[in-house]
Amino acid sequence: MAPLPVPTKADSQTLSEAVKSTDSSFQVLYFGLHARGELTRNILSYSGAKWEELTPEWPAQKDQTPFGVLPVVYETTSNGTVLELSESQAIERYLAKKFHLYGQNEYEQHKVEEFLSSTDGGILAFSTKVVNNTSETRVEDTNKFYTEVLLKFIAIHEAHLEKNGSNGHYVGQSTTLADLKTALFIDSVLSLRPSGAGEVPFSAEKSPNLWKVRETVNSHGPLAAWKKSQRCQELDVATKGFFKFN
Repeated sequence: MAPLPVPTKADSQTLSEAVKSTDSSFQVLYFGLHARGELTRNILSYSGAKWEELTPEWPAQKDQTPFGVLPVVYETTSNGTVLELSESQAIERYLAKKFHLYGQNEYEQHKVEEFLSSTDGGILAFSTKVVNNTSETRVEDTNKFYTEVLLKFIAIHEAHLEKNGSNGHYVGQSTTLADLKTALFIDSVLSLRPSGAGEVPFSAEKSPNLWKVRETVNSHGPLAAWKKSQRCQELDVATKGFFKFN
């Protein structure tokens, strides 16, 4: 079993200084699926960071992780300090702040948090009613998710995005974690559609502001390259197979 990177042992002040590194490299320990690891991959790709995947030997390495779950990210800073980052949402926020994807001031950061929280609600419903639903009523439950959850989500978010100028961003004039998370949510709903389910209500015609967020995020050069890569396509196939969307 290959050893995992060893985090640097130091006091919090020393590690806090290491966090300021602008030339770090990253290793993402996660399964060969999109799921909880994909937003982290997208943030790193969008930001043009140096990163690679680590394939876990699971559950053998479970006890070597902080909470016994994945993903875990290892950041090696420019001075060789190794930082261990765990829990998906904490990782995402840490990286967003590091790469200036968290708003320009405290008020904008609060707005980013609002939209993250709202999108999390949509993701939770999607996971429960569609992705992890193995019952005979999966198609029926998916259609209810579209009409009872997604249409409400679309109406609310379309209004907020229009209020911000319909510019492809939730907050201000630049991409934030809120944009990245919602773009991935839309991609996931479009990709993980059970055979026989109705039409997904995300589209340029039915949700133009949300669609613009998706296009703005996904057309960004480094992220677009990642999404077109063979590895990302392999993760697409593996994710559909794992959750039985073949």
